[in-house]
Amino acid sequence: ALVVNREMILEVAPQGPVMVTWANFHYLDFVLNWLAHVNALGIKPLVGAMDDKILQALVDRGVHTFAMRSGLSEDDFGWGSASFHKMGREKIQLIYTFTKMGFDILVADVDTVWNPFPYMARYPDADILTSSDHLRNSTADDGLERFPDAGSAANIGIMLVRKGALSLAKEWNEVLLADDQVWDQNAFNDLFRRDMKFDGPESANRIFRGYDGNLRVGILPVALFASGHTYFVQRLHEQMGLDVYAVHATFQYSGTPGKRHRMRERLLWLADPPEYYDPPGGLLSFDFQLGDLVNKSVPTNGGEALEDYKGHFELVNAQLQQIRNAMAVATALGRTLVIPALWCGADRWWAPHNGIIPGSALRLPFQCPLDHVLDLEQMSKEFPEAEFGPDIPYREYSFLDNPKTNITEAGIFNVVVCQVRRDCRPPDAQANSVALQSDPEHASLIQALAPFSSKRVLHFEDMRHAYGNFPTKEYRDRFEQRTKLYTSLWCCVDKHPGHVWYDMWWDVIPHTDRHNRIQSGTWVPVTGP
Repeated sequence: ALVVNREMILEVAPQGPVMVTWANFHYLDFVLNWLAHVNALGIKPLVGAMDDKILQALVDRGVHTFAMRSGLSEDDFGWGSASFHKMGREKIQLIYTFTKMGFDILVADVDTVWNPFPYMARYPDADILTSSDHLRNSTADDGLERFPDAGSAANIGIMLVRKGALSLAKEWNEVLLADDQVWDQNAFNDLFRRDMKFDGPESANRIFRGYDGNLRVGILPVALFASGHTYFVQRLHEQMGLDVYAVHATFQYSGTPGKRHRMRERLLWLADPPEYYDPPGGLLSFDFQLGDLVNKSVPTNGGEALEDYKGHFELVNAQLQQIRNAMAVATALGRTLVIPALWCGADRWWAPHNGIIPGSALRLPFQCPLDHVLDLEQMSKEFPEAEFGPDIPYREYSFLDNPKTNITEAGIFNVVVCQVRRDCRPPDAQANSVALQSDPEHASLIQALAPFSSKRVLHFEDMRHAYGNFPTKEYRDRFEQRTKLYTSLWCCVDKHPGHVWYDMWWDVIPHTDRHNRIQSGTWVPVTGP
């Protein structure tokens, strides 16, 4: 039962092409988010179920699904793992199966959001249209990229394969079946680049001949069929004044939680239940106070040496200190923390660079996704409270702007932290506010804000002196153990190793960092471990 066949395909896409994604149970919420986007457009897709658990979940929801019986785990595949590569082979088998049956197939990784058909219909003669990992546009319009100017690896997470590409699909499948160490994406890039030709009549539309000159191939515009870098980091579509057709959550640094959070930040995530938008205990929000640190954060002297990034680390550290205070206040009050949008003076990558990934069009400084600085995989884990203190629930910076949160002005109560002890009063214009003495003790903070516990949002304009001492040494130790694990790393300068770990407690002297290094003086960036 539920084996993919012609009747199933014709039921959802009688005019073609058929849109297909696939997932195991670990990615069920990604499937639901993907379906929410495509169903809102009136598209009926097919979803391949890679294990029985997600198959049942999709059947129960009335989703058009088919069983893949992959034998893979129900857990996270993990990029580059054996399961990841096997999943890729299953994907290419699907492409071959659909094209062999005479159907055009629009394949989408499940960590994408979509509205692709209007654009792809502009190129009816293309056998293959694929997205790309190229990091800047090669044209100034909304047409296909100019190849080989946009010559980076094609990314097969967003891809239209028409039935005319059957011969490539067949060979692609055979290559992967013959060697389980070959990555599906690399194999595709090798095949389509074989004996390319750029002088045919189709070249007027930037379509070229690939796969021994037998197939017409187009590279989708990187601003409109966006990667995780061109969309979430560069915001290339905004620079070009264009609307996005699809977004793929690549180029991020916190696994599945990182992908989910990025989509939440940009209001692209539609799979959260109602209770996500109204957490118990209410919300705590705050503004960063950064002075001129943003303007001084860009790498100096060409970004070759670690000392060239002094401004970037000073900017990030200032935000980490304010986040740490906010986490302490939120924990004391039992509220969920809304973390503001971060600023970075340098990009992050997996290899050395000079502040900008080679080939990127990023403008520094920039608003960086949370996973550039914090480790969202660690923040999503459950740690024993006896050792790490209570969990610190958090929300994305756009949370209060999300219509589903339904926050009104009356629901936001402002907390003003006085910078001097005398004359501590809120401004007259802010009747819906309260003033706190700077650096309040734990118990005093709770007592002062208890009368406003019914307010959905407590908003602090300045978090730098919003929290004084912890109630006990044991309480502080548990909080420190937890928050030490919450920071991620910056990468890289040209050293071995070349990365630098951020430190949530960088300004506390002395302290021991997450790698058991004793910090006895002013924090400076050190590479490794």
